[in-house]
Amino acid sequence: MQSEILQDIKRGLRHSWFPFFGRFGTLTPVQMATIPKLLEGKNVIVSSPAASGKTEAVLAPLVERILGKKGLNLLYIAPTRALVNDLFHRLKETLMACNLKGIARTGDRPNMPSVLPNVLFTTPESFDSLLCRYPKIWSDLRAVVLDEIHLIDNTYRGDQMRVLIKRLTSEYARGPIFAALSATLSRPRAVGQRYFDVQAVINIGVPRRVNLYLMEDWREIIQFLRKRRWHKVIVFCNARKDVERLYPEISRFWPKERILLHHGSLSKGVREQTERWLREWSWGICISTMTLEVGIDIGDFDAAILYHPPPTPSSFQQRIGRACREDEDFEVIGYYENDAERQCFEFYKELANEGLVEEIEYSPDLSVAVQQIFSLLYAHPGGVDEERMMDILGPICQEETANEIISHLLEKGWLAVRHSRIFATEKLMNLGERGLIHSNIPTFGHFQVIEFNTGRKIGEVFTSANEGDVFVLAGRPWQIVSIKKRRLYVRLLPTFTEKVYFKKRPSKGAFTRYLPEHLR
Repeated sequence: MQSEILQDIKRGLRHSWFPFFGRFGTLTPVQMATIPKLLEGKNVIVSSPAASGKTEAVLAPLVERILGKKGLNLLYIAPTRALVNDLFHRLKETLMACNLKGIARTGDRPNMPSVLPNVLFTTPESFDSLLCRYPKIWSDLRAVVLDEIHLIDNTYRGDQMRVLIKRLTSEYARGPIFAALSATLSRPRAVGQRYFDVQAVINIGVPRRVNLYLMEDWREIIQFLRKRRWHKVIVFCNARKDVERLYPEISRFWPKERILLHHGSLSKGVREQTERWLREWSWGICISTMTLEVGIDIGDFDAAILYHPPPTPSSFQQRIGRACREDEDFEVIGYYENDAERQCFEFYKELANEGLVEEIEYSPDLSVAVQQIFSLLYAHPGGVDEERMMDILGPICQEETANEIISHLLEKGWLAVRHSRIFATEKLMNLGERGLIHSNIPTFGHFQVIEFNTGRKIGEVFTSANEGDVFVLAGRPWQIVSIKKRRLYVRLLPTFTEKVYFKKRPSKGAFTRYLPEHLR
């Protein structure tokens, strides 16, 4: 039966089989399940463990469907610039072998060429900019891929994507096929349904066993690496300052010239050099924040070291998935400082071994309504009628709320209304000309964390915070009671032995400040 399915897939991928799978000769389980659905033209969401071949599972059949077509046919959206660039470089030659041209467009490379590519790799924010500035390029679009969807879903970036897709499909591209990908989803259908009409759910893959080794001393960790003959490892930190702080600590026991750093405060050139070295090195240590959490090609690692527990079970699974990609088990070292962190690591391990991640209640971020009003009106200098505006904002807010937001923006001089049409004012158009309306990512900052009842300092977090937010620090979940300047006053939530609610949304969007005060 499997051989018959494989032969049917090969016939269906008449032109794209060899470029995508010729060097393998066979398919992974997720590819066997996904390819037929996309060849049939169904919208799919794919949830499968890391390194299972999800990217090729969606691209090969979609490429087959667009061969011979003119114009921009396939839009591939990934959450970070680094992943966009990595995907482009990894797949460029494969696309060329299919007689297709692909390009990457992010904030680093914002403009479109005069001759359109067949495949465009971009981020949500750059997609927003392109949708405003190049409205005529989307008419031939036949497929949209949303990669690493878990990283933006249930955040202001995911809500922005929901509205952008609504604008794309209602104004420019009629009926493209959709595919969403993730390695860690609790309820894939519910997630996918927020972005498009899900017609097939591909949820395949047995969780790989996690071998967890808990330690609290770097000398012990390095000795353990040498004993196990693990020559190449990646260390994940929760904050940039920890990356820098660990370098001198680890260099006491490991050659300095074989330690690399990677985080968002480093220049693009430094980060890309680090990524090149990691692909080339057979031994060394890389200390990183979540910048390397997604599937950038940086070679394989013998083990992952987590410096304190990550904020959520899904981030734990994402990080350990960057190592041991060709092994049966995940080899993980957890650095902890107290019993609470030890318990947190054990809790994460149990969930990972059962293939479970946190369930998160969805709630839209109203800052996206402001950001998308600005973006939509900048794209339409001739104005937008009120009914159309309500339809576009429908995915994230009720009509009554949308009217409140619009009235507030009118009062503040951002909008004008004439003959039942809403227009951008000059100061809004000037904001758009400066490229300041497409990103809703807020500015982050350092906060001291203080226990509300005792006044005890818990530590520091580098985040954007709102009252009611929940985060993990010192291996325990804390909820923000109040914020005073750079101090967060928090209360301890139930222990990890109970059902814990992890608030995935790290903050509200940057455009929150434009909302009426009672909606912030």
